[in-house]
Amino acid sequence: MILRDIQIPDAVLSQLQESLLSDKGREEDIRAQQGRYLEQRLAQVHRRMDQAYQDKLDCKISEEFWARKSSEWQAEEHQVFSSIQSLRAARPERLLDAARILELANKAYFLYVKQPPAEKAKLLKMVLSNCAIDAVSIYPTYRKPFNLIFQMAKNEEWRARGDSNSRPSA
Repeated sequence: MILRDIQIPDAVLSQLQESLLSDKGREEDIRAQQGRYLEQRLAQVHRRMDQAYQDKLDCKISEEFWARKSSEWQAEEHQVFSSIQSLRAARPERLLDAARILELANKAYFLYVKQPPAEKAKLLKMVLSNCAIDAVSIYPTYRKPFNLIFQMAKNEEWRARGDSNSRPSA
């Protein structure tokens, strides 16, 4: 059956899900580190602006210098603030989406068997993009990422890569 061809062995599925959760943790750590760096950078720009303004008031710098540097710092402030906003708006859920896709691939056949025809059609549309049919067989074209899962299952590439030495062991 077409949906059985994308089933992932349970042991492999649990390893993949564990890896995704680990990646999610690393990604959150990196995002937090980037956020701290950007906040420090923003504070540094504000300190420079405040100090230069004080120097302008004390007539230590010219009006031209103040105007030029102030414009540069405001542009930098805007850029750093935009980076902070982008970092906050980023979608860390994509790793969770990947875990859901893997789980769907693993359960697709069992879901298909238990569902009414309308839900079966929805599931097939989600997994397949097209099918070719001849007198004997159906040749499915899987949607991404199910096509990758199908290739891995077909080639039985679920095992971790071994060393390049293909000699039989004693």
